[in-house]
Amino acid sequence: MRLIVVADSGPLIALAGCNCLTLLTELFNALHLPHAVLAETTTDPERPGARAIASFVQQHAQVYADRHDAIYTRLITGLDEGESQAISLAHALQCGVLIDERRGRAAARSLNLPLFGVLGVLVQARRLERIEALAPLLQQMRANGYRIAPALIAAALKAVGEA
Repeated sequence: MRLIVVADSGPLIALAGCNCLTLLTELFNALHLPHAVLAETTTDPERPGARAIASFVQQHAQVYADRHDAIYTRLITGLDEGESQAISLAHALQCGVLIDERRGRAAARSLNLPLFGVLGVLVQARRLERIEALAPLLQQMRANGYRIAPALIAAALKAVGEA
């Protein structure tokens, strides 16, 4: 059974940077975004990945108006706008959240939301043979400036037999 997920900006930017956005359609049944996440990732068309994200979202995701509920109000004091909106929307839709930032993951965990991260997406895609190798994609993401702890990279590579 494929899952429903609300995406935060970071994973979308990382996946766009290595031309892997379509993996989300293969691993998740539905993808949702708050408007704040769409704006963060696409407002500046010169930002790397912005055009790819805009096109992908138009074809494959549902965008929701930003929320101003109690969850959002509580989260915005410690998280950025996109993370707060993504977690609030995931809570409202009772689905998982695709988020990598540590504080955002902790906030989502405190609400008992299922968590997904870009590494988990790539590991699952590798296991399903949707990508040939994980290591080059991780190298490309890091070259694009996406920060991933070396221990997480090592664990992901080990999980798919590329250690």
